Amino acid sequence: MLVEPTAQLQPFSCPRGFTVPKRPGERNEDCWQNSHKGAGAVSDGASVSFDSAAWSRILARRYAQHPAFDGTWVAEAIAAYTKLHDRDSLPWMQQAAFDRGSFASLLGVSDRGEGRVGVLAIGDSLAVLCDGDRVVASFPYQSPEQFEARPQLLSTNPAENAFLSDPDTVAGLSAEWDLRALDEPALLCATDALGCWILSERDREPSPIARLRAIAKPRAFARFVEEERAAGRMRRDDTTLLAYWHWSADPEGGEPPC
Repeated sequence: MLVEPTAQLQPFSCPRGFTVPKRPGERNEDCWQNSHKGAGAVSDGASVSFDSAAWSRILARRYAQHPAFDGTWVAEAIAAYTKLHDRDSLPWMQQAAFDRGSFASLLGVSDRGEGRVGVLAIGDSLAVLCDGDRVVASFPYQSPEQFEARPQLLSTNPAENAFLSDPDTVAGLSAEWDLRALDEPALLCATDALGCWILSERDREPSPIARLRAIAKPRAFARFVEEERAAGRMRRDDTTLLAYWHWSADPEGGEPPC
């Protein structure tokens, strides 16, 4: 599968991204990235693996800069990760963990031109399409209960990526959304804790989209996340939002307002 964006870059020119760790002072294993190549991504590293923070950074940054996904793309990402660690210098227990692999989700979005957006989703990070403050669609999950299943993640261990050799599985990793029929299109990318919260709260007033739209500063996002965690409405985990609130679905519409 090969996904290349068109030259139309305007929809991705004004992103708003925030991320907070599980707890203050702990390492954040989430990463978000946007580029002017018509692509953005979020990645959520699995805490149980060797160095998932580095792996999530590689995945998100690589997709934003090179928004094409196939076996070669994955192999090159693994090679970049391998260069970060000298396996032979690690203690034997860390060598075993390194060999088992690091794991992370990858959610990538890319501009297809003419008001369409492509979505790539491996794991449990969530893309949400909105019209104003209404959730129109989400991918790869549509209900909060789906977050209870163990996700299939990308690994630095090639053997763990065998699922990518199944054409039917690969076909199910992507979606395309047409934004031209929407009055106020917006696109959100969220790691699992926030994605589950959005789907759980979608029928409440004020809508979860309206609440997120009102957040303009990192400190406000951190305060919002802590409030929802304290209320028991959001799971305590690294939490990341990459939002494209001002989406120009008109290819002749010029730059959207920031």
